[in-house]
Amino acid sequence: MKKICIHNGMIIDGNGEILLDSAIIIEDGKIKIIDHQDVCNHYFDRMINAKGLTILPGFINAHAHTGFKYVNNVHCKGFQEEYLLACINEGITTIRDEGMFTGDTLEDVVIAKRLIERNNNYPRIVTTGKFFTAPKGYGGQAPIEVETIDEVDAKIEELLSLGIDMVKTVLEDGLDPSTHGLPKLSDDLLKVICNKAHEKGVKVSAHVTQSHNLKRLVDAGIDDAAHMVYDDLSDELINEMVHKNIFVIPTLTVSKMISDKYGAPVFESTKKNVMRFVDAGGNIALGDDFIEEESPWYRLGMPKLELQLLKEAGLTNMQIIIAATRNGAIVCGLDKEIGTIESGKRADLLLIEGNPLENIEYIYNVRMVIKDGCIIVEVIK
Repeated sequence: MKKICIHNGMIIDGNGEILLDSAIIIEDGKIKIIDHQDVCNHYFDRMINAKGLTILPGFINAHAHTGFKYVNNVHCKGFQEEYLLACINEGITTIRDEGMFTGDTLEDVVIAKRLIERNNNYPRIVTTGKFFTAPKGYGGQAPIEVETIDEVDAKIEELLSLGIDMVKTVLEDGLDPSTHGLPKLSDDLLKVICNKAHEKGVKVSAHVTQSHNLKRLVDAGIDDAAHMVYDDLSDELINEMVHKNIFVIPTLTVSKMISDKYGAPVFESTKKNVMRFVDAGGNIALGDDFIEEESPWYRLGMPKLELQLLKEAGLTNMQIIIAATRNGAIVCGLDKEIGTIESGKRADLLLIEGNPLENIEYIYNVRMVIKDGCIIVEVIK
């Protein structure tokens, strides 16, 4: 693997810091930060002059559905390669797949994931596999239905032994007749799911859209809420989530789509809840709940609408960048490896033209994407 030096660019490290006098060395797929003045003391296979460019960690979409679903009513058996390629080309180097909606098996998911991982030209995938739910509860065609502690223990053991990365559960009342009134897991079983997952060293994500269900999941011990709730969110619950360091993936794109298509008054309230949560010290990650391309809400590649809506909600450009990098890595359980530009971490980098702190849309001016030290995308100007 070539030894690469990237110099003369502005580095936004993902932690909220700006580095102007540093260069990045990439060797064996890892990052080393050095002083600009030390560049001449090293040999490199390639020098990249990043003058006029901003260097960011590779972006992370922490809530997407990349496979084992229906695309234009056609069964997608495996991961949607067109979507994955669009993502890497626009700077998404990691995707958290938040669960399948078909009757395919967990073994099918793991086999497809391993095939994808052989090709470095795709983003890495972190997957939850299927939803843990009550019998006949919410969660796609064939969720993991549990009703006893022994079943929870056995199913989590099976899930993780197969190679699934983390656990997802759900509490959903439903906005439409097809999901309203479905059975839900008890508080005791929710706690067992969280405790068992944590014993195994993995995180628990939860589908939730209403505050009373969010409260139950927070008490059970989830690590992140896969959506921001649309109804009244109390200061007490926000403070509890901040204290417990429970992350939220706002998926404002979903709320916007529901409001636009069906007239349900959920977008403005969800947007306000996001800003109240952030202002109180809560951490969010970037994710748009991508299932299928549907204009103008969803597109292949970078979740541009989600970035725009986070900006409209009141987040600063730096807060959005941190959400899309460091916080996404934490949500995926990969913060020791990716998400920030630090010595020893994997070299997942996004080079763009312009300063995204001045205009978040400069994120779209991609000049280079690097994953695990390999240059995947290079746009010469």
